[in-house]
Amino acid sequence: MKAVPATPGPLAGVRIIDLTWLLVGAGATRMLATLGAEVIKIEPPSPGRLDPMRLRHPYMFNPPRVQPEPEYVDMPPEAQWDRAGNFFNINPGKRGITLNMNHPKGRELFARLVPLGDVVTENFSAHQMEKWGFGYEPLRALKPDILYVQMSGLGYHGCDSSYRSYGPTAQALSGLSDQSGLPEPYPPAGWGFSYLDHTGGYYGAMATLSGLYHRKRTGRGQHIDMAQVGVGLQLTGTALLDFTVNGRSSRRTGNRSPYRLAAPHGVYPCQGEDRWCTLAVFSDAEWQQLCTAMQEPDWTRQDEFVTLDSRLAHQDELDRHLSAWTRQFEARALQDHLRQHGVRAAMVQTVRDKIDDDPQLQQRHYITELPHQLMGQQRVENHPWYFSRTPVHAGSGIQRGAPCLGEDNDYVYGGLLGLSPYEMAQYAAEGVI
Repeated sequence: MKAVPATPGPLAGVRIIDLTWLLVGAGATRMLATLGAEVIKIEPPSPGRLDPMRLRHPYMFNPPRVQPEPEYVDMPPEAQWDRAGNFFNINPGKRGITLNMNHPKGRELFARLVPLGDVVTENFSAHQMEKWGFGYEPLRALKPDILYVQMSGLGYHGCDSSYRSYGPTAQALSGLSDQSGLPEPYPPAGWGFSYLDHTGGYYGAMATLSGLYHRKRTGRGQHIDMAQVGVGLQLTGTALLDFTVNGRSSRRTGNRSPYRLAAPHGVYPCQGEDRWCTLAVFSDAEWQQLCTAMQEPDWTRQDEFVTLDSRLAHQDELDRHLSAWTRQFEARALQDHLRQHGVRAAMVQTVRDKIDDDPQLQQRHYITELPHQLMGQQRVENHPWYFSRTPVHAGSGIQRGAPCLGEDNDYVYGGLLGLSPYEMAQYAAEGVI
């Protein structure tokens, strides 16, 4: 674990009033917290509508242990809410408060919070904030230079703005799901996880940083309207350009690239259950390097495999031969063996591989430990960037993991808003906080 930086991060002094939940919005503010911003995450008080990430397995314990499913179910609900591993990994370095935005007094408290922040973020359906009375103009009335960042599925503007969506929905609407899978006649496979939520988080953080830079230059805030579907379109690669220029629709090619010819080119099985290694051969010279690595079995000298053109014409047969050879090896050993012979290769890593065994990630301190009120020190993904003058860290300025539900109510309501203990107790009794 890398030592925690003592120097304030590049966003130190920026405060974000954060209404985001799930992945895309919470991922954006996670990045901003890592950069040193103070992120105040707002959640409904129990038994309100909890962030679903609080209800997702795996649950974490101190010391760590694996338990059968029934033992999770038997845990008190409040213990589950504060032990969800997914929530912990997407929200480290944030402060957490409870606030009922459906209660008039909750909206009054929110209106008092807004002037203390630099940014308001949310990823509800496009017009939810307006239903609460907090669209951009009302927020601007509370603080003229506020930056309001919306991260909805289809955007605030446009004929589809009223539709609700999640990451997988946006992936399908953007065309990404159709591009993923084996070639026809097989149907599209879609993506195995909601990657567009995570990518959308990076785009949301980038948009927020741009807005903060603009405000620093001009003194003016603004409304930033980001659509997840638009982010997906950015990820379709050359497909949009190909259709625009050539009138050619995208096509599924499985693991083989349609843009640069290579054979063999794919993901190949290794020893063990669900273990794989990728490799790519782009020229006849590289093919000879692969043949040397395989100790030149007889089938490599068949006419079908001698040249790149002939290998491209017989890729299925080539893959069958190659798969029979790769199955003899452990994935990392195969990767290292092929690389030693100049073959482009990389094992397909599992989570355990990345956390426990990847030397590159270990040297870059990509996994760090953060304290949690209930679970002690827990491992969490750190960050993908390194700053030479303003070090950053997943724990932000508070050097802490994800907050327990309402963990920072005293800090925000008592410290920032100046409420007395009696007032806070009254708000709690009324279900406001």
